[in-house]
Amino acid sequence: MHFWAKTTSENKPGTSVFGHMGNVGCVARAIAEKHPALIARLGLGSSEIGALAALHDLGKISPGFQRKCESWLEENGLSLIAKNGCWDTVMEANHGRITHSSLQSFLNEKGVEAESAKFISAAIGGHHGRINQPNDRGYKPPGQMNESPSGIDWASARNEAAKKIWEHFGSQGALLELDSESPALWWLAGITTVSDWIGSNEDFFPTEIKTKKFDPALIAENALTAIGFQPPKIIKKLSFQDIFKFVPNCIQIDAMEAIKGPGVYVIEAPMGMGKTEAALGAAYKLLELGKATGIFFALPTQATSNRIHIRMVDFIKNITEKTVASRLIHGNSWLMAEVAGISPSRTGSVKGSEDARLGRDWFASSKRALLAPFGVGTVDQALLGVVAAKHFFVRQFALAGKVVIIDEVHSYDVYTGSLINTLIKTLEGLGCTVIVLSATLTKKRQGQIITNSDNANKGFESPYPLITGRMDGKPIVPIASTPPESRVVKVDFITSMGAMEKAIIVARAGGTVLWICNTVDVAQNQYRKIKAAVKMDFPVGLLHSRFPFWRREELEIEWMDRFGKIGQTRCGSILVSTQIVEQSVDLDADLMISELAPTDMLLQRLGRLWRHQRESRPVSVAQIFIIEEERSLEEFRNADTKTILEWLGSKAYVYAPFVLLRSLEVWKATLQISIPLQIRRLIESTYSVRDREPESWWPLADRESTQRRWIPREI
Repeated sequence: MHFWAKTTSENKPGTSVFGHMGNVGCVARAIAEKHPALIARLGLGSSEIGALAALHDLGKISPGFQRKCESWLEENGLSLIAKNGCWDTVMEANHGRITHSSLQSFLNEKGVEAESAKFISAAIGGHHGRINQPNDRGYKPPGQMNESPSGIDWASARNEAAKKIWEHFGSQGALLELDSESPALWWLAGITTVSDWIGSNEDFFPTEIKTKKFDPALIAENALTAIGFQPPKIIKKLSFQDIFKFVPNCIQIDAMEAIKGPGVYVIEAPMGMGKTEAALGAAYKLLELGKATGIFFALPTQATSNRIHIRMVDFIKNITEKTVASRLIHGNSWLMAEVAGISPSRTGSVKGSEDARLGRDWFASSKRALLAPFGVGTVDQALLGVVAAKHFFVRQFALAGKVVIIDEVHSYDVYTGSLINTLIKTLEGLGCTVIVLSATLTKKRQGQIITNSDNANKGFESPYPLITGRMDGKPIVPIASTPPESRVVKVDFITSMGAMEKAIIVARAGGTVLWICNTVDVAQNQYRKIKAAVKMDFPVGLLHSRFPFWRREELEIEWMDRFGKIGQTRCGSILVSTQIVEQSVDLDADLMISELAPTDMLLQRLGRLWRHQRESRPVSVAQIFIIEEERSLEEFRNADTKTILEWLGSKAYVYAPFVLLRSLEVWKATLQISIPLQIRRLIESTYSVRDREPESWWPLADRESTQRRWIPREI
């Protein structure tokens, strides 16, 4: 009997279940064959991948699914039987669940170990995004699968189709050994879903086959080429200077020598030392050697993602034979015009439709963006691969084998930091090269990333800058790079009014002033005060995350250019901003003013002060003014929790109060700092309070209660 899987435009039976499964299996096999090193690392074979992906729709051979096409019921004289048998209500309509149940039995029959069959069938059956719970005794869908007076032996029909698919792809499935901890399990679920998306595209696999020369394997190859699902062609033997147009410094040279294969690496170096280029240079080497399939650059904010994306576009142009687009991947990326040219591909086939999606790039969908070889986006796009989100396994498949660069890893809270630890472990299992970048990492956090231990670096005074890591599960020899020439930054506390006077004086002298606030409301109020005081004497800007996206992009371009390295529009000016400018953006201010913040955030902000060498500046020394609190440290020590929160104001709802007070104590004792020599000492002196009993100035009950407030409820 002809069981349908896809209907025609007239809603009649079209592509058969066997035909559609064969199409999808050919796509999956073609994708797998393009990454032999990755599938070998995962312990899979292309034949097994093709066969298992093909069997994803085995459950469509069931009364609950087949009754959805009235024409099919009429052709087979089953309309009355379906009506009387209540196929629309009694029979299981979710074909993924039936696939799960039938596939588990079939794999057991083929000699696949029971534990492996249990998890593989759950992964394949969940190809529409939701996973059903694996069951040792075999999964039983809530509805009936087979009982029907139709005369059709549904179970036998599914089993026969499965056998034909198994033989067609020449699978040796008895070799499959996967459990719930196997990275290959969710990679397999991901490739199945992606192959189903491509195999269901009627532009490539029409529901009505009008020629006998229909070769699904050839069509699968053509489809992958048409949508750009091909490994990028990398230009060989490029030097660092060929790619970036400048001579590498010591940290960049060391990174390219240390990062030799899949694993986890941490690059610690001062702000402005070129960690981004160090990571991208190492990524190029891995791409050149065939040890990576692409790059995903993960950042904490949309603003930093937008800026790095521009740099990534230039990087890709320099290393690929044919320009490949870099995808910008975050919640508002669809609002931005693509910087690089993209070859559009239809995502639908409704004739005469004006649907704009038909001309969009195949990777434009939020679910597909990570599948592109190169991407830049917010870190949450990767984190969705390790939480119980729909199609989480597609994201794991998309990142497998790539170089994943996680920037500013120090900036995340306890909850997000825990997820990042899980993400790093997952990516390592998927054959990724994870490169973590930070200027302000504690020794404890470094140990968590490299060795999954809180005590790995206890009592170890490590040098700075430093490259550490592990490759194939074994630690590499740490490389201490030569630090850049030290520069001194003067530190002063000042009232808000006094800071405004200083800022106006410097701006009128032709200097650039960067004023960073901790909340949008404070930034808006400060901007109004400065604007009212200076009228139209010089440019005053405001930048925060609440602007409409188009306006925010305009402001970013204007002020990044004015405060940038080249600074074609550089002039006396004041930019008031929130934290969106404190990391991964190339700003160079003559004077910095900042609200009190945790030490690592203040140091990141200092990375925007005197960032580049300039012939002359309107100020004689690099200086940061920190806005003075209205209360003294002694008053804070003697206050209760409620009072402390009230005194600290809105920033106490952004940063943990005990960290702010510890930072205040440290910076009050600091008249000037030497960058980079004192960075690690300042970081450890602030955050060591987390690793030991509370100090006398912070009552135990208060510290615990306020710290607990900053751990999200979800944990």
